[in-house]
Amino acid sequence: MAQSLEGGPPARAFHESAVVEDKMFVWGGGTSLDGPYRSRLDLFSVNILTGEWSSHKAHPPETPPPCWDAAATCTGNTIYTHGGRTSWSPFRVSDELYKLMVEEMKWRRVTTRGTKPAGR
Repeated sequence: MAQSLEGGPPARAFHESAVVEDKMFVWGGGTSLDGPYRSRLDLFSVNILTGEWSSHKAHPPETPPPCWDAAATCTGNTIYTHGGRTSWSPFRVSDELYKLMVEEMKWRRVTTRGTKPAGR
C-alpha cells in the first residue's frame, strides 16, 4: 500500500526509474547526505498527472540488494532491473536480474538460462 509523501524522496544519484501507467517509480541509487556514500533500496512513485509522491513498501521474497547504477525497463505492470554496483569499497557489481510486480509490490529474482552478462 502506498503512503503519501510530502515533498518527494530524499536526494539521490545513480538511481533507477521506470514508468508504469501514470506513475514513475524511483528506487535505488545512493546518497552521502547523511554520512558516507551508501546505497539505497527505498521505493517511491510520483503520479505524473497530479505530481503527488508516494512511498512504497516492496515485499520480499526476493528483494534485490541496495545498489546504484543499475539498468531498468518495464513491460506491462512489471519493472525489471539488472546489475548495479552494490559496494564502493571493495568495488562490487551485481549480475542479477530482478522484477518488481507493481500490482503486488513484490520483488522476485528472475531465473535465466545461458551465460549471463558480467556484472555492470
